[in-house]
Amino acid sequence: MVLRRLAPLARRALSTECPPLHKRIEAAAASGNIAEVRRLLRVEDCNPTTASAVWEDIQKEAEAQLAVVDPNLSMFGVDRFIRRSVLDHDTLAAGIAHNVGGKLAANSAEANVNFEMVIQSCLEADPEITESVAHDLQRFRVVDPAAKGLLGVYLFYKGVQALACARVSHHFWTERGGHGQLVARMLQSEMADVYGVDIHPGCKLGRGITIDHATGVVLGETCVIGDRVYLMHDVTLGATGTSDDFDRHPKVGNDVFLGAKCTVLGNIQVGDGATVAAGALVNKPVPAGHTAVGVPARLIAPKPEKVQDAEDFKRKAK
Repeated sequence: MVLRRLAPLARRALSTECPPLHKRIEAAAASGNIAEVRRLLRVEDCNPTTASAVWEDIQKEAEAQLAVVDPNLSMFGVDRFIRRSVLDHDTLAAGIAHNVGGKLAANSAEANVNFEMVIQSCLEADPEITESVAHDLQRFRVVDPAAKGLLGVYLFYKGVQALACARVSHHFWTERGGHGQLVARMLQSEMADVYGVDIHPGCKLGRGITIDHATGVVLGETCVIGDRVYLMHDVTLGATGTSDDFDRHPKVGNDVFLGAKCTVLGNIQVGDGATVAAGALVNKPVPAGHTAVGVPARLIAPKPEKVQDAEDFKRKAK
């Protein structure tokens, strides 16, 4: 039963271009080693993921699309869109700056702001941001069954683009002084308009984050989001409104799942590997591996085998 539930996720991981990881997952599944399959699915996909490798994959997919003459591409100008969005750029940073900057500019009433230059300036100043975007892209290909490759994720997934914009706004918020914070606020405002995602520039984001469908996601100023966190649409990580403390928003660990329309309020911890069910209202800490369900949320402890998996994972990681 457990292997049947893991099979779809394993197949998605096996569909990526990461043969060593694929073979290990396949071997573990074939031998019935549930704990090892789970552990491998938590490994950073195609580790080490690099922006250059991800961009090479995206360009290869774009070239493959254009290699086939199809009136659906040429008649409507889609071929030109792919060239401008992908093949005209040498790096992932340049592509992200063009695509996200272009969308923000198309939405903005202020034509004098060069959003592409704003984003490019940030990505040149801090290359780690581009690496984080690469991890976000790569993670989508593993966990989302609708993602058939990286090209579509890069071009059309607004969760990825909103995260890229949020990472840029965080840079301006923390690294560029008072005027930088003004730029960060502008980016936050345009991001909310364009993508329907409102992430405060102060929010700290890990790598490999997935915001699926994205619409309605709200992350407050002092939120911290760990690595490989999966958020569905309409997730709110907010404050209770009853505390005068500056640090007032949730701290989410690694490998956490936040279900659609769930709300987590206050400066509380959501531990590694925890799940917050769809529609849940959480105002108390969620221990690692636990599931929070209901309004107000009640906690369901992990099954013994899941606890053992987590202990095995930590022991092997040392």
